[in-house]
This record gives sequence, structure tokens and C-alpha cells, in this order.
Amino acid sequence: MRLYGKEELKRRLDSAAAHGRLSHAVLIHGEQGAGKKVMARYAAKLMMCGAPPCGSCKNCRLIDSDSHPDVVFVKQKCGGKYATDPFYENFIKDSVIYPNNGGLKVYIIEDCDDLSPKLQNAMLKLIEEPPRYLRFIFTCENVNNMLETILSRVTEYQLSLPSEEECAECLRESGCDAKTARELSDTFCGNIGKCRAVIDGGEEKKLIDTACRAAAAIAKNDRFSFAAALTEQSGRAEYAETLEYLTRILRDAMVIKCGGSAAYFAKKEAAGIAAAYSEERILDMTDTVFSVNSKSRLNLNLGLTTAYLTARIMQQYTG
Repeated sequence: MRLYGKEELKRRLDSAAAHGRLSHAVLIHGEQGAGKKVMARYAAKLMMCGAPPCGSCKNCRLIDSDSHPDVVFVKQKCGGKYATDPFYENFIKDSVIYPNNGGLKVYIIEDCDDLSPKLQNAMLKLIEEPPRYLRFIFTCENVNNMLETILSRVTEYQLSLPSEEECAECLRESGCDAKTARELSDTFCGNIGKCRAVIDGGEEKKLIDTACRAAAAIAKNDRFSFAAALTEQSGRAEYAETLEYLTRILRDAMVIKCGGSAAYFAKKEAAGIAAAYSEERILDMTDTVFSVNSKSRLNLNLGLTTAYLTARIMQQYTG
């Protein structure tokens, strides 16, 4: 199995496991869509099978299908979020139960940066002095949200994105046509997870569609449609991503205005903005959205933010 863009991390994990130095508690961190879950499964196979894992034994097959009885995805077991009672029940208390099929039980704690300080402290003793049969694999996007006491007891591995060429190759091998693969890889800078989310029509596709509707509203100077598009997002993270995509469309509009070709696949919307506004106005719009986006993950009122963006961007004149 080829791990696109992850070969260096794979070698480091293989070497640690082969020399008996793979920690009982591993933390894999990287941006959303980088493949942290893929590497968490690989680390679990190292623990359950050996270095390198064969990929064909019962343990490997069950891990690949997320059906191994002794490899527990904690967030999934907790119903998709880390509330106190489910976390204690499905992780802290469950850890005293011996493995079903062998000598090890592996807990995969995805998005551990979502854990409250209280829950992080609750698992500290377990990580520090675990029973001999327990192993832990943590994944997160932002290690700054983790307590220092936790970080001092795990071995950290950073996961980088593959190159855009590797990303496009991966998408082609999974059935995507070459043109779309190249376009998506360029758009998401090699982030395979986000590319696949668009292909599968998941949440990422919805965010892009929202940004496209907002861009189309800008081209028509339609305040109501612009505000309506942005208010579809209720969470700050989703709102920020929508603004990121809108910024890319505005940048493409500037490129078109200057005689170039759009790189992003919302080319129709970018062309509409380029036709409707002057270079100065497009640059001002881009700066406005970029500035707001840099603050959108903070504790801002999204309704007021949308009102501000609408007032700044949808001015009643064109260039």
C-alpha cells in the first residue's frame, strides 16, 4: 500500500518499531485532510502485526476495515464528540477490559485537540502508567490545544501534505480523471483528504458551493444573496473555510482582470466579478475578506461578521 506523501513518516515509524522504540503513546498531528487517520491505522498495524506490517494477516485486514475488536476509535465510540460521560465510559473505564483477540488493545483518540482540559487530565494517569496491554494513538490538528503534561508523555510525529503531483496521482489511481485531479490538487495544495471530500460531495463540496454562490452574488451586486450564502455556515471553522474559498475566487478575478487565466475551478464566478468591477474594487474586496477571515475562528458573532462583509463588499457601484 502506497502512502502518498507519508513515506518519510512511514520509515520513521517502521524504524522505531523494528528497534523496539515505538512509544506506547504516539501523537500524529497535521492539517485537516492530511491523512492522520490513515497513519493512525498504519501505526496500529505496526503495534498489532510488526514492522513493517504485512497488510494481509487478520489483524491488518481488520484494522483496514475499522472492525478490529481491539482497535478502538474513541471519538466514534463516544458518538462523534467528547462529552464527559461517554468519554469515561468508552475509554477510561473500558481500558481495564483485557483485549479480545491478543496481547494488545489500541485506542485511537482522533481530534484529541477537541478534548477539554478536564478530560485531558482524566487520561493523564492512564497514559503515564498504562497496563502492559494498552497502546494509544492520538491525532490532532493543533498541538497548542493539548496540555503540556500530555505532550510530555507522548512521542510526536508531524504529518506533512504530499506534493501536488503525488496528490494528483493518488486521485487518478482512485478513478478521478486527470484534468479534475490536477485542478483539485492545485486548489488544495496537495491535500488529498479535501480533494476527496469534494469528489465525494461531502462537507468540503458544500463549503465551495457556498463560496461560489457568494461570488456570483458579488458579480450581480446582490446583497441579499451574498448574505444568505454566508449565513448557511453556523460554525466558525466552516465559515472560515468558506471565506478562504471566496478569497481564492476573488484572486482569480484579479488575475482575469489583469489578462491572465483563472487557476481555481470557480472560473465562471471569477470572470463575472472581473467583468463587473475595477481592479481597485476587486483588490479591496480581496483584502476585506482576507482580513475578516484571519479573525473568523475567534469568538466573533457570525451574523455581525456577515453584515460587515456585506456592507463593505456590496457597495452600490461597479467599476
